Amino acid sequence: MTPNLPQPLPDAWPAELRLLCSQLRAALGTATEADLARLTQPVDWNAWLGWVQRHRVEAYLQRHLPSAVRAALPAPVAAQLRTLGLTNAQRAMARAGELIRVTQLLAQQGIRSLAFKGPVLGVQLYDEPGVRHAGDLDLLLAPADVARADAVLRETGYQRAQPDFELTPFQWRKFLDLHHEVGLWHPGRRIAVELQWQLEGLPDASFEALWPARVPVSVAGETLLTLPEAVRPLHLFTHGAKHGWAMLSWLLDGALLLRDDQVSKAAWWPAAQHAHLTRPLLQGAALAARLLNVALPPELAARLATARALPGLVDDALARMGREPSGKPGISATLRDTAYQFRLQESARGRLALVQPRLLSAENWKQFPLPERWFLLYYPAAPFLWARRRLFAPAGKPLKPPAAV
Repeated sequence: MTPNLPQPLPDAWPAELRLLCSQLRAALGTATEADLARLTQPVDWNAWLGWVQRHRVEAYLQRHLPSAVRAALPAPVAAQLRTLGLTNAQRAMARAGELIRVTQLLAQQGIRSLAFKGPVLGVQLYDEPGVRHAGDLDLLLAPADVARADAVLRETGYQRAQPDFELTPFQWRKFLDLHHEVGLWHPGRRIAVELQWQLEGLPDASFEALWPARVPVSVAGETLLTLPEAVRPLHLFTHGAKHGWAMLSWLLDGALLLRDDQVSKAAWWPAAQHAHLTRPLLQGAALAARLLNVALPPELAARLATARALPGLVDDALARMGREPSGKPGISATLRDTAYQFRLQESARGRLALVQPRLLSAENWKQFPLPERWFLLYYPAAPFLWARRRLFAPAGKPLKPPAAV
């Protein structure tokens, strides 16, 4: 691993966010002298708690913040952090139990599944689910099983949130071709489940391609099946890059993977080149090195200096991290995000995969139902329908299932 030259945290960030990064470095054992000095500086502690929750790292700080650093927190703030950490741990264990229940329920119907992210990643990277932010549950399925799995879960109280209307058999086939996931939401348990049949951004990561190399993992005393080890790095970095690394919790996932001596890094760069995903990998590595001071594998460190598109992608992510989340994005924000997503892509195939689901949304089918024989009309109308959705969507309507990714 190549040690990093310590880099200053962004001046444009508020003092509370810079303090949070220094505390994460202390928890990771990568703090510099500047970080140690920052730990004792006065800040607005209410704002600090807001940034901790905004970046979903309360559970990790509660568990791993060194005692000397914790002692610098005002007593009420330390108590609040403890409460947030315990609440997340309870939520994570509930989600782990639900994940086990759902996978067993699907298995009883003959539906194979691979669980990933969520409680599984909590075990793999953090040693227990409760130390990682508890968001939604993700399952990878064979495309032929998705509609059946959707029906099975809806019979147990889940509601389909994305798409939020009944699909005809013809629409199901089109949806499976054009998209990669179905979102469900359980209003009683307040848990979201995403049924995926293709890992977004990884063109070769279909269920059937990954199933033969599946890996068992023990979660809450039960064995679940998850993604092959070779896929996990690219998936984590691609997922973080897709969301602009807006949450430090996603970067923390990548940092823990980078510093895990049990994980070989030799195949990361060739795999990224093969999948045309070198930009997400280098962007995440650059951010982990700068913000969390994590040492990088020599090959990645050497590539950072020559990646021409990288500085702009890193600056974009830093700006997102330093912003408070907003509600429904306006059309200008959507266009900026689309431009960012395009800069991440390295192939025509990647750009097509980016545009296709955005323009050919199932919302078109709901708002303007057409007979099957006229389905092709959705293609020329797609740009106009997309603009209409962005301009006239109700302000309170969620664009995704109501849960954290």
